[in-house]
Amino acid sequence: MKTEELDLNARELIKPDSSLVAWHFEYLRKMVAIDSRSFGVNEFIGDRKTPSDMTEILSLAEEYLRKIGFDFVKINKSSNGDQLPNPILMAELFSGKGKPTLLFYAHLDKQPYMDDEKFEKWGGVSPTKLRWNENKTRAYGRGAADDLAGVTAIGMTVDALLKAVGFDAEASNREKIDNLPCNMKVIYETEEESGSKTLVDQIKENREFFESSDCILITDVINPDQGIPGLTTCLRGLVQMNITLKKKKGSSIKIDEQTALYKLLSTLIKDDHSLAIEEIALADLPLTEREREGFARIPTSVDFLKQTGGLLPDTVLTVDSERESVIEAQLRKSYANVRPGNRVSGSVIFGSAAARLIIKLSDNLEEELLLSLLQKKINDLNRFRLKTWIKSFCQGENLIVDFYIQSSTKNPHSGVNGGPFPVAELQLAKIIDKLIGDNGFLVLGGIETRENYSIPIIEVQSLWADNDGSYKLFDSKVAKSIVEIRLGAGNDEALATEALRKYLLAQISEGFEIDIVIDKGASPWITGIEHPAFSLILEALEAGYGEKPCLYGCGGTIPFVPKLTDALGPIPPLCLGAYDPNSKMHEPGESMSVKDWLGCVRSMIYFSCKSLEIFPKS
Repeated sequence: MKTEELDLNARELIKPDSSLVAWHFEYLRKMVAIDSRSFGVNEFIGDRKTPSDMTEILSLAEEYLRKIGFDFVKINKSSNGDQLPNPILMAELFSGKGKPTLLFYAHLDKQPYMDDEKFEKWGGVSPTKLRWNENKTRAYGRGAADDLAGVTAIGMTVDALLKAVGFDAEASNREKIDNLPCNMKVIYETEEESGSKTLVDQIKENREFFESSDCILITDVINPDQGIPGLTTCLRGLVQMNITLKKKKGSSIKIDEQTALYKLLSTLIKDDHSLAIEEIALADLPLTEREREGFARIPTSVDFLKQTGGLLPDTVLTVDSERESVIEAQLRKSYANVRPGNRVSGSVIFGSAAARLIIKLSDNLEEELLLSLLQKKINDLNRFRLKTWIKSFCQGENLIVDFYIQSSTKNPHSGVNGGPFPVAELQLAKIIDKLIGDNGFLVLGGIETRENYSIPIIEVQSLWADNDGSYKLFDSKVAKSIVEIRLGAGNDEALATEALRKYLLAQISEGFEIDIVIDKGASPWITGIEHPAFSLILEALEAGYGEKPCLYGCGGTIPFVPKLTDALGPIPPLCLGAYDPNSKMHEPGESMSVKDWLGCVRSMIYFSCKSLEIFPKS
């Protein structure tokens, strides 16, 4: 059978109502049903107490691949044969010597659910229950898009090609595999969401499996729009740290630890919200003319980008409201994000933030005037016009003032949306820094200048805020925060990690000490497109989706990509979208777009059938 005929026959099987698609959707349902969260425990009442060991999802993935027809499937173990906590799964379908070998990548681990035990943010349905929308164009569940859509897109690609050459996994016709146009290898990872910390070591331990690969197809990025394919050629990197602030013994400093933490966090950005760590910001590579032309062809608008991030109508962007500026800020600029209280979450920007100010009451304190001036000061400092309000009540001899600030109705992905959108937690920190002086007194124009009218702040407490306006105290009063820097192309993870560490140490308020624990990180990644594999995959994307593809970037971080390309050497990495911007990956309500899922499959079928043209027989 000629490759053109094989391609057409295989792609013909990829229809929403076909039995083949239904079979793979059933395995998608089974995978969503398994709790394979990469991190996060005690998210809600009755939640797990220890992280998942990935055994169940790996067992199902092995069953899935063997039923498709893979005769070699291996779940990696330690050198002494022990089970690893986050092993990679490797599978191979060998068709013949001299044929190209394509390596396919996806990951089985998922983000936290980011909801309580009622799952109201998931429509009252457990995130482990896969469910359709009314017209069956989207399927909802944690991991349905990121990255089980990629996992099953790979499986469906191989299955369709096997069926097109007449292979039947239940029959003894192994010889039919010889008719495939290429050899196929698969790697499924189980720690992508937590940083791919052991990935390189596991690859090196299994170098013989990987070294024959001619290219790698990665199905873990989004398309620029639903049904519009993109080829991702750059990814931002990541540095993430957990920091805790403590007052030094014997310190006479007047501010409390949480206030000092907010003051420290406020230094991460300039007044225009750009990153203040010059060593990182200046390393960002400028866009080339070709990249600008590519961004200009991305089928999107500023309004759509605001909508996907849930930006409130009055909230102002941190960059010019031009499409190219917004896209550049999302994909290529380094920026900061923080999560005080170390909230359990995926890599998101919280749409809301809140803090509690505890103020000492006095006989001459005019409460109404104080609150009026406090709100005025907040409004004056609210450069990006986030929604704000304060509530107050008396508690013994203290006045409690709760301050709430909101930029978005969602908690959007910090990689996809971070850059042009103001981070509520950082804007809260900037305002608190200006509200409270280093002497521990409120700084309010028109009131603190009165004789004997200084207003001391007893304490500041960070609040757990939600986008519906609700908030609560954290269980722990420890002054701690996650600090996340997305790294633009041109940065290096190790250099950026040291730059952030030194910056935090230099900016800490006098009288305090800081504990810094490096959590995870990855270097940014960018690739040229000179290899003929890039021209072929662009051709394949157009054939698979029926739409012209565009060169694209992803503001998110996939630690796997730079780590694997470094480990494997100079083979072309092809990053394809198996889901769309409306997938809400990392957020509650995640969903998979059937159009993008099947478009990705058809594209990989086309590429596989044509691969011999660019990787000729040896």
